[in-house]
Amino acid sequence: MRKSILLLLFLFTSSYVYAQFFIAGGHISGGMPVSRLKMEVDGLIFPSISGIALYEFRDYPVQVGLELSFGIYGTKLEKRTDLYPGFSDEYRLRRNNNYTSGMAVFRYLPVVSGKIIPFVEIQTGTNFLYSRFTIRPSLFEDTIETGMDMQDWSFGYKIGGGIQLPLPGFDGGKLEFRLLYQDGSTARFLTKGDTNFLSDKGDGEFEYNPRQSPLQLIDASVGIVLYDVFR
Repeated sequence: MRKSILLLLFLFTSSYVYAQFFIAGGHISGGMPVSRLKMEVDGLIFPSISGIALYEFRDYPVQVGLELSFGIYGTKLEKRTDLYPGFSDEYRLRRNNNYTSGMAVFRYLPVVSGKIIPFVEIQTGTNFLYSRFTIRPSLFEDTIETGMDMQDWSFGYKIGGGIQLPLPGFDGGKLEFRLLYQDGSTARFLTKGDTNFLSDKGDGEFEYNPRQSPLQLIDASVGIVLYDVFR
């Protein structure tokens, strides 16, 4: 009896693994602030690039996986001669405001065949917002100083959908258009004009005026995905 159960489990697991296939691709996105975030940073765009990996069971119109994203939503360059007391050399102070996210992805495909394939998508995970600065004499010289001004984590989720179209010249390739709404918990972060260098205070100090809001966005993206990438 025990051997029969183990045999059945083996056959079920084998068929289960055989039935799945993997999907991989990437997207270019632009997020437009809404609600409270729009009040904090009206007019700011949150661009990003992402990589996505999914798997789908052939018997079910469901895909699950992971998407990792990175974006720079603001950069500022200052050329200053007062960064270091006692020195009047000009240095480049570059500050980038960045964010990354890691999201678990769930997709439901009401139609699994045809030229146009719609899908409903839900994501949940975390966002990491951080601002970094670098100081160097010129664009082509080594960095003298680098550091992080501010960082914060927040919970996030996305809901929406999109469509897939055939990608000419690629067997199993799809062109994706996607629209997602993102919301989540509150985070503290900096934008382009929220940091000032006070050269006349001590040996020079940074002054911060952070924003505080959930990362509420309408995120539109275009991407390419390839089906059955490990066949």
